[in-house]
Amino acid sequence: MLLYPDQILPRSMQSFLRQTAEHIYQTYTDQLSELCIVLPTRRATLYFKNALAQAAPTGIWSPQIYSMEEFVCNMANVEVLEPLHLQLDLYDLMLRFDPHLDFDQFVGWSATLLEDFSRMDMELVNAHEVFEYVSEAKALERWDPAKPGSSVPTANVKQYFQLWSNLERTYHALQDKLKKDKQAYTGMAFRMVADRIKDIARSEKGCFRYIFVGLNALSKAEQKIIQTLLEAGKAEVFFDSDDYYMSPEAEKRAGHFLKRYKAKWPLPEWNWQQNLLLTDTKEINAIGVANASMQGKIAGQLLREIRQQDPTAEIAIVMPDETLLLPVLHSISDEVTDYNVTMGLSFKGTPLFNLIDLLFEVHLTGVVQPTDTGYKVNRYHHLAVTKLLQHPFLRRYEQYLNSIAEREVDLDLFQHVLNEMVARNSVLLTAEEIIRLGREHPMFITLFRTWNDCNDLIDSLYHLVDALGRIYRVESENPIETEYLFILYTIVKRLDTLFDCREHKISVRSFKKFLYEQIGNTKLPFSGEPISPTQVMGMLETRALDFENLIILSVNENVLPQPKKQHSLFPYDVLRTFGLPTYAEQESITSYYFYRLLQRAKRVNLLYVLPSDTYGSGERSRFILQLQHDLAPRNPNITFREMTAVVEQLDTKEYEPDIIIQKDGEVLEKLKEQLKRGLYPSHLNQYVNCSLQYYFSRIAKLEEVDEIDELVGADTFGTIVHQVLEDYFRPFAEEARPIEVADVNQMLAGLPKKVQLEFKRGTLGNLPEQGMNLILYQVAVQLLTRYLEGLRDSEELPLYILQLEETLLTELEVKLPSGEKVPVRIAGKADRIDLSGHTLRVIDYKTGKVEARNLKVNHEDLESTLLHDRHLDKVRQLWLYRYILAKEIQKGSLLESKVLNLPKASYDFEAGIISFRNLGAGVLTSELPFVDALGEPADFMETSERLLKDLVRHMLNPEEPIRKTNDLETCQYCAYKSICARG
Repeated sequence: MLLYPDQILPRSMQSFLRQTAEHIYQTYTDQLSELCIVLPTRRATLYFKNALAQAAPTGIWSPQIYSMEEFVCNMANVEVLEPLHLQLDLYDLMLRFDPHLDFDQFVGWSATLLEDFSRMDMELVNAHEVFEYVSEAKALERWDPAKPGSSVPTANVKQYFQLWSNLERTYHALQDKLKKDKQAYTGMAFRMVADRIKDIARSEKGCFRYIFVGLNALSKAEQKIIQTLLEAGKAEVFFDSDDYYMSPEAEKRAGHFLKRYKAKWPLPEWNWQQNLLLTDTKEINAIGVANASMQGKIAGQLLREIRQQDPTAEIAIVMPDETLLLPVLHSISDEVTDYNVTMGLSFKGTPLFNLIDLLFEVHLTGVVQPTDTGYKVNRYHHLAVTKLLQHPFLRRYEQYLNSIAEREVDLDLFQHVLNEMVARNSVLLTAEEIIRLGREHPMFITLFRTWNDCNDLIDSLYHLVDALGRIYRVESENPIETEYLFILYTIVKRLDTLFDCREHKISVRSFKKFLYEQIGNTKLPFSGEPISPTQVMGMLETRALDFENLIILSVNENVLPQPKKQHSLFPYDVLRTFGLPTYAEQESITSYYFYRLLQRAKRVNLLYVLPSDTYGSGERSRFILQLQHDLAPRNPNITFREMTAVVEQLDTKEYEPDIIIQKDGEVLEKLKEQLKRGLYPSHLNQYVNCSLQYYFSRIAKLEEVDEIDELVGADTFGTIVHQVLEDYFRPFAEEARPIEVADVNQMLAGLPKKVQLEFKRGTLGNLPEQGMNLILYQVAVQLLTRYLEGLRDSEELPLYILQLEETLLTELEVKLPSGEKVPVRIAGKADRIDLSGHTLRVIDYKTGKVEARNLKVNHEDLESTLLHDRHLDKVRQLWLYRYILAKEIQKGSLLESKVLNLPKASYDFEAGIISFRNLGAGVLTSELPFVDALGEPADFMETSERLLKDLVRHMLNPEEPIRKTNDLETCQYCAYKSICARG
């Protein structure tokens, strides 16, 4: 390739690659085209070509320039297979030694095993010694000195240890197969070149010189290749190092590998080592931010400031955490147009992957039954179905269906299905049920048809891509969605082709593993100028590159450096014994990348997430502390600053902490209308607790969003208990006959079946009969059994039932200060009205616990607290029931019953509560001891009406606005607490 100086961009800084390129050009001017130059990465090769073109005054023929991996694979002269092919080959080989090997289990660790094989070859380890060591270690695990010869391993244990015994045979079988087919995996290719490097070095066919530039942390195979070429006089090596970590007394991990090479390699001289970190002028800012995503905004702001000061500045935004790519790109100003993104967007970060992930969640959760060919899902969980149907891709598809719908009934199909699921309280749904709800639309068949094996799954993915593609193909404003779909199609097609020719059909879970592995390795490339002055890149891509301005994100522990994790099947002691890489070496590598990047930088901004309440989160990286306490004090030319990023809110609005609703004419009319419809005990309690809650519920009519309940809630549980008793007592009310002991015994005999029937009534039949629901069923049977047994043995029998679940009403006229008379209906829905002896009772059932002390009020405080204390809610309920009952008796409507044949003066009246969690207390009542100004007993009816009229006047007083309560305990279970900013 011919390089010209005018093809490149000028650089003001003397970078490592520029320095090396000038040296190579001056040394090998006449042999440039015969050189072979090897760099760490492909990105570095582009920059080196640019630097070499800058060093040459005229056009030159370019030498061969490779990344290290390209160089070795080219010399190995074999096809390097991708991991997916290797895993399938590996499984076929392992079946020879273990015919019972389960494929689903194999795919869980096969990729790691192949990486271990590759590392062994990269480090030129004696495979026999490694596997022998591992086999002996596993033999020790089996040995029990306390019981010699007595332990008989199970079949699973035998299979586990057999696996380790078969590893060496598998390793050699794989090598033999690949060599025969002229194929290899990466580590095997390196080993092949290392084994033949002496012949290559002696050959006259190779390059004139092999020049290795900017390498670090070399494997044993790479070291052997380079050292052999050095000894043959055919190689030259250029390292990028600094006195700060290379001096003999420096105990810095960054120099761990280079110090070793400098001491042991046959190098005529060490090129290059400078003293930049301890002498150069640098500005280093450690900037703490509140959260990870905020780093993108700060990076965009720093980039804009640097470009404003110097439009041609070289800037690198470095992201050790590649998930921050999108926040960073969204934060780059439109004014900055000439930046290049080197890393590519991970397909796992796209909305389409999220859709595929939700699709698998639907099919692989819920009720799953294993079959011979895979996993068959019988019923899907509502949460997974809901998340899938609410996905943006499917919502966009729903809009497309609306645009072509010919009938109104076909509109909003996906929302219709979601609404029906809530209305039916469908916790678990079969595929047929969902498809039927979706009116058998092809998209619902595609999404929810049962996957019996991977063929069904692949067909679904093909149909899904095709259906979504029809929308985005005609929309020019959404090119990236089309790209997503095309990439998914190519991945699925590749896997389909690969698995179609295999005799062994894989399961859905195994296919998911392979699919996600392929998706994880897939990046969406960005187009841009490769050597633009502004680069957005990952940490690994910075190798051998230099930038004057650095913005490094996520400089936190467990990100930079990464956490101490070992991705290997071999135990740690095996890795250490045979010199295989561990997390310790990885920390040294990361340390070198970091400090090497800082060597020629002038302005460095290190962004890190500040500590939070979560344990271990937001801890600053050790690199920041090393710069602050070691490098900066040793280099007086470094300005180190600690800063905290603060979000400045430009548009501020006044916030009123209280919500106040004035009672204007419209609000007062709505209040009057509500009072005409009825003031029930629950309404009264709402108003006393919080007038704003009453307004939201009764005036504004704000309803809670219906949701699917997986468990029988407290309200539903109470309804079930009420319904059982209502059904038992209804015949006695209609026939006006008393309940006797024999009747109660008959009720007890059929109680379990009756409760079970109520649990399955309506939408409750869709709840799973397991877990907490099963416990609540048993609790309901137990509570009702105890109540009926108590009733049978009590003195209440014979008991007459007058009314069940009837609404009691009475009218009250209230005169306002303005002279207006407002009719108010006082109402209450009684669970039952009965006659025990000569006492008429309004009974309310409570499935919660109520004690007598909850219903006691001092006579001195009764009037002042009855309509103000939220803790007296049950007292208020009994008060209203008792008042309405008394008015009913006055009217005589209750006395029309066949049972009540005595003069009305002969009957007492009472309101009471039966607490099912306190049945021993019997019917709980409240005395309501009203007194007059002199402390004498006051008339119940007169006092009650006076209090009710005062309450209505307060409710309709325009001078008393509606506002939220100051009692925060009231807000705890309020449905509207989020509106008041208390949720």
